Amino acid sequence: MTATITLEDANAELTLRLRQQQLAAEFANFGLQTDELRPVLDEACRVAAKGMECSFAKLLEHLPAEDSFLVRAGVGWRPGVVGYARLGGGPASPAGHAFDTGQPVLSNRLSADTRFRTPTLLIEHGVQSASNVLVRTPGQHYGVLEVDSTERDAFTLADTAFLENLAATLANAIAKQRRLDELRQSKSFIEGVLAASPDCVKVLDADGRLESINDNGRCLLEIDDLAQVAGQPWVNLWPEDQREKVRAALAAARAGGIGRFDGFCPTGRGTPKWWDVLVSPLADTETAARKLVSISRDISDRVAAIEAKDLLLLEVHHRVKNSLQLVHNLLSLQGRASEDEHAREQLFESAARVRTIAAIHDRLYRTGSDLFVEVGPYLEGLVEDLRTGMASTLGDRPLRVSVEAVTWPAGAIPTLGLVVTELVTNALKYGAGTVSVTFRQPPGGNAVLTVRDGGRDLPGDFDPARSRGLGMRLVTGLLRGEGAGLEIDRSEGHTCFIARLPAERAHPR
Repeated sequence: MTATITLEDANAELTLRLRQQQLAAEFANFGLQTDELRPVLDEACRVAAKGMECSFAKLLEHLPAEDSFLVRAGVGWRPGVVGYARLGGGPASPAGHAFDTGQPVLSNRLSADTRFRTPTLLIEHGVQSASNVLVRTPGQHYGVLEVDSTERDAFTLADTAFLENLAATLANAIAKQRRLDELRQSKSFIEGVLAASPDCVKVLDADGRLESINDNGRCLLEIDDLAQVAGQPWVNLWPEDQREKVRAALAAARAGGIGRFDGFCPTGRGTPKWWDVLVSPLADTETAARKLVSISRDISDRVAAIEAKDLLLLEVHHRVKNSLQLVHNLLSLQGRASEDEHAREQLFESAARVRTIAAIHDRLYRTGSDLFVEVGPYLEGLVEDLRTGMASTLGDRPLRVSVEAVTWPAGAIPTLGLVVTELVTNALKYGAGTVSVTFRQPPGGNAVLTVRDGGRDLPGDFDPARSRGLGMRLVTGLLRGEGAGLEIDRSEGHTCFIARLPAERAHPR
């Protein structure tokens, strides 16, 4: 026998559904505007009970260690339930079944429903009907949103759809709060690291505007109040003749690399000081850095002692290595805190690049403390370091190095070392056969570095300047200047990169 639906019944049903839609929309807006989680949890229970015209609603947080649920929020329950009462999990529990299967549970006659055991809490409150839906948060699900009624046959499938809509909005709010909590913890940790640093550490936005300086940095800069400089373009705080170097370092960091320079800049009180500066992305996306970190080491005393040039360079390398390690730690920390898989991979790759630069500086320090370095022994040692570091994957593949006798200024060596490291590592990872490294310096011409292997040639449309790989972007970014650049030699049918470095950097013996 088919039940007759009256016009009055249809109007009542339509009114209820429209009210549920309005409540769901208002709750979504409330969740977006509220940064604290507690009010959102309470509001979700209030809206669920009101929208389904019942007296009871509760949010059950799943406790994995004991496979049970804690009543985290709720309406209608006697004192002492919310925040304290626990319900069992598992398939015999309505909430447990919804949590384990991800499917909504609708039971309009709990006492006669043989699928589940009725929790004591519901019996004590005279509950006859219950509807449960999963709160699907990313990673580990949060728990279950449940409404309960003292009447039989209180809920319909349309009610369940309304409850699922609320649960989805609630899940977004909980996920947002988790991210905020992680960011707060990460921020507190980073602030602790920065506070312990003896260097001047500044955080810049993507446009290069100053956001913060650690306490030690403000002391070094002799700045009493951060408000004096906060929000200003960092480049504008340098003397005019130093700003081009600052802009270049910022550009390198925005491209995902490391910018470094030595520069002169007086303090806020006019004290003349020299700085050894590193600029690096703090966190990045596919296209651009969100934040930049600048680490400045006061090297004024060393610069003043011009006659002690060897000691100056040795100290700079030590300090640069330590600063690079700090940048590496910050990038790794951001990678561990990120929930986005792509961003996490990019951060860890950037951290690995910083570690590579630190190794290059370490090799330079071990080569000698002079202001000029013999390129041959330096490159031979650097390639041997790469062989040792990749011994587990290199196998029997030989590495050959041929370098003309030439001496370079120590300040230009890290660029050469980084280019060699990227190209040789690329050949070892993706190439085949013997890897050959040659370096020559024609009189009065550009320095030429060639790295080839026995693997198949690169695709005809491959252009290093347009590569999305961080390694190629870093190399092409470093090889700038008149006559500089990265080319591909396709004449031999094997992979062969030719890097040209500006002539003014080289000093033949």
